[in-house]
Amino acid sequence: MKAIYKKLLFLMFLFPISLFAQSTLQGVVLDSKTNKPFQGVNVVVQGTGQGASTDFEGNFQFKNLKKGAKILFSYVGYQNETVVFSGQSMITVTMTSEANQLEDVKIQVGYGSVKKKDATGSVELITSKDFNKGAITSVDGLLNGRAAGVVITSSGTPGNDAVIRIRGGSSLAASNDPLLVVDGLPITGGLSSINPNDIETFSILKDASATAIYGNRGSNGVIIITTKKGSKNGVQVSLNTFTTYNTLAKQIDVYSADAFRDLIGNIAPTKVSMLGNANTDWQKEIFKPNYTTDLSLSLTGNLFKKIPSRLTIGNTDNSGLLLTSNFKRTTISTSINPSFFDDHLKFNITGNYAYTFRRSADEGAIGSALSYDPTQSVYDPNSPFAGYTEWTNGGNPNGTANPVALLLEKREISNNNRFFGNFNMEYKLHFFPAIKAIINAGLEVQNGDGMLSTNPNARIGLQTLSIGGTSQNLPIGYTQTNWWHNKNHNVSYQLNYTKKINKLDIDALVGYNYQEFQYQSYYSGNKNAYGYAGYEEVKVSDVYTDPGNKLSAIFSRVNLGYNDKYLFTANFRRDGSSKISNVNKYQNFMGYAFAWKIKQEDFLKDSKVFSDLKLRLGYGEVGQQDLPVPYDWFKRYNTANNNYYQFGNDFVIISKPEGYNQNLKWENSKKYNVGFDFGFLNNRLKASLDLYVAKTTDLFSQVAEGALQNLRIYGYRNIGSLESKGIDLSVNYNVIQRKNLDVNFNYNFTYNKLTLTDLFTDGLLVGGIGLQQFTQIHKVGLAPYSFWVYEQVYDANGKPIEGVFVDRNHDGVIDSKDKYNYKKPQADYTMGFMVNATMYKNWDFSMAWKASFGNYVYDQVSAGSAAADVINNTQSGTLNNAPVNFNDSNFTKINSTKESDYYITDASFLKLNNVTVGYKFNQLFGEKTNMRFYVGVQNALIITKYRGIDPEVFNNGIDGAIFPRARMYMLGANINF
Repeated sequence: MKAIYKKLLFLMFLFPISLFAQSTLQGVVLDSKTNKPFQGVNVVVQGTGQGASTDFEGNFQFKNLKKGAKILFSYVGYQNETVVFSGQSMITVTMTSEANQLEDVKIQVGYGSVKKKDATGSVELITSKDFNKGAITSVDGLLNGRAAGVVITSSGTPGNDAVIRIRGGSSLAASNDPLLVVDGLPITGGLSSINPNDIETFSILKDASATAIYGNRGSNGVIIITTKKGSKNGVQVSLNTFTTYNTLAKQIDVYSADAFRDLIGNIAPTKVSMLGNANTDWQKEIFKPNYTTDLSLSLTGNLFKKIPSRLTIGNTDNSGLLLTSNFKRTTISTSINPSFFDDHLKFNITGNYAYTFRRSADEGAIGSALSYDPTQSVYDPNSPFAGYTEWTNGGNPNGTANPVALLLEKREISNNNRFFGNFNMEYKLHFFPAIKAIINAGLEVQNGDGMLSTNPNARIGLQTLSIGGTSQNLPIGYTQTNWWHNKNHNVSYQLNYTKKINKLDIDALVGYNYQEFQYQSYYSGNKNAYGYAGYEEVKVSDVYTDPGNKLSAIFSRVNLGYNDKYLFTANFRRDGSSKISNVNKYQNFMGYAFAWKIKQEDFLKDSKVFSDLKLRLGYGEVGQQDLPVPYDWFKRYNTANNNYYQFGNDFVIISKPEGYNQNLKWENSKKYNVGFDFGFLNNRLKASLDLYVAKTTDLFSQVAEGALQNLRIYGYRNIGSLESKGIDLSVNYNVIQRKNLDVNFNYNFTYNKLTLTDLFTDGLLVGGIGLQQFTQIHKVGLAPYSFWVYEQVYDANGKPIEGVFVDRNHDGVIDSKDKYNYKKPQADYTMGFMVNATMYKNWDFSMAWKASFGNYVYDQVSAGSAAADVINNTQSGTLNNAPVNFNDSNFTKINSTKESDYYITDASFLKLNNVTVGYKFNQLFGEKTNMRFYVGVQNALIITKYRGIDPEVFNNGIDGAIFPRARMYMLGANINF
């Protein structure tokens, strides 16, 4: 069986298998500090394709060795060891750690890398040992809660990309998303289509001294992702799989059927006859437990004995808790990393393909489930609306829609094919090895199609159309199809110069970068039909081709180090974007950083307190070219599906001119950073502390245009400024290092404060919750999206008095001038804490927490339904359920209470993201085979005062019933052979 398996591997992947033998060698590798077995050490027979990694007991074995063979033992942060085979059958090898083992790890920075000990900017490295464990189906799940200053808010919607913020972001109306770079390619799509098993490291560039080399895209930070590469060892196979059982962690507490009957009897006794005989829990009807499966198979080895290679195939099937929601992903990734001419010529070629299928559920069904009468049944055999119970008025549908029908009678699917890959070539000149030439070329292509359709016999399939001047609800349903084709081309050329002159280390580069984006989409359907003649449906279609976006830049950087004590970095980029007016198209961006290795000074060299101490200072300028309305600077016409003029039965498309602003320019951010890196107890305890201030000017803001000016009412201008300041702290502590017990703690803390420091107006109302009703504001001196509400008055028993608010300006009148700032959606403090432990040789344990304090949420679910005139809706003549906290207020009119601070709720939380316990079986199916089984819980526990489904609200602090995150009970296995 074993021979057959090897032959199959050879045929499938062309990996060599040595068949020549002389003798067998067994051995064990130990850590010199702890004298315990050392797992994961790379063991290679030099000059051959033979290689292995030590198992959990530190064991390895080679067969068919020739006398005189040199065996190399290596591990990152440890000194290499070499043993010459002379016929011995058993050896013991001791690995010795280097003085600053963690500091020799490379951190990816813009267009290059640097040793961690030589980093000058605020850059955080997250490696696989720091990743979240357990059932991780998305790349952002590896990083969530693991890095100081990085807040990741994911959705329960399957396949959705998470919202990532580094140090709070730096813009108001433009994008606050960080730039994502994968293997040298800045990507445009999100991370949801990437297999998490492919990820090796994240390098997070947080301050402008590090991000300035990315110029107009560096204002919100940069996350550089490296994927796993090939190996010079023999064939290694890794299979990772898990299954989770997903359940709803929490429901919103609304009235049960019996409680609702009592409620209607009290507030609307004349409508008791409208109540049904059912006892329906609508949340249980739309939220169903389900399963998630994930499988990933990886093969690494040395193709043709010369080309380190890796191939990974993955499949994920993730059904959401909401009926009909589903996300499926199939991925194939590969990399080859050959080198030639004694490593003078190196290649790193990567390719990633993903096919994703997504069925999107109508998330409006969540709000309907909270409101629909619980005394009504889901189905009614006499209903004209495809057999579903629906409220009607004169035979026409009325009031809240049946939430189950919204899900089952609407089908919205999409298929997306995404490929991105990168070609990197490095050549170190033979005649001048201090110079290295680098070419980097990447391509990203997305092709997809989507379809949306509704059942014409269901309520959702009705369309209100005008026939003969009379509005009619006609059961025609609607269909919509679309496709898209997007491209992203990237190429850069650079020269690197590296030289050591006496005590001076020089590392410099200069380069050119060009990137181009192209977008095209097609729409066809009857969703926006404007007429109905002779019962022949009017169809519309449109093809949209984006003019694309082009970026071009020259860039440079120099790193100087003197006497391994003093480090200096300078970055420069001259950047241009077609999104900016020709008048302001190009701009220079610069960044500077200085670091002092204080521990290397004579007065600290022999310190028994500090094992490391470094000071870092940074300053930089970066930009923002991602306008909310691209190409707002040039004259254009808009032709849209909803612009028609009817001539008889013909519909003529109308184009209209758009407003424009030729004076638009970059948002500009200036960022300052002071940091300290500490090491104690021979670097068993390490910490980094950063203090920062960032100021963004020329904010993109939408402002009112003058009357009859510029062809529009509102338009974008560069008006306003924003300040972000805070503290980042990261701590890593190897608490216990013993033969049968290893325990490691990782903790991060962030304080961040966002403040608008200048704006074009005294206050811009945002956060609309109804007609001319707003609960948030952009205002100088406050954080963006701060809550702007009336101060509620309470009676002696602490119960809110309806429609009674504090007259804050003491003018005797309650009006909008009495509104005030009460809290904000952004957290003051965020934290992450992880425990990793190995126990009794084969057991392992992981636990990850995250916390957020000072973040508040507007409870729109209660604000929009917890009032008598909504429960007894006289306007529609229907009945609606409500959260039980209606008992606390007994408000009668919803519009008189919506803008009250009563609905601003503390959403601080402490969450146990995951807990995992595993056990590893060694040599289960052979000498090189090991298998780890694990069980655990994802989204295990949340401690919060917030009464909604989940306090992690990413919609700028307004909770209108979000798609809940599942609690996942997982069983998984990792098999290596």
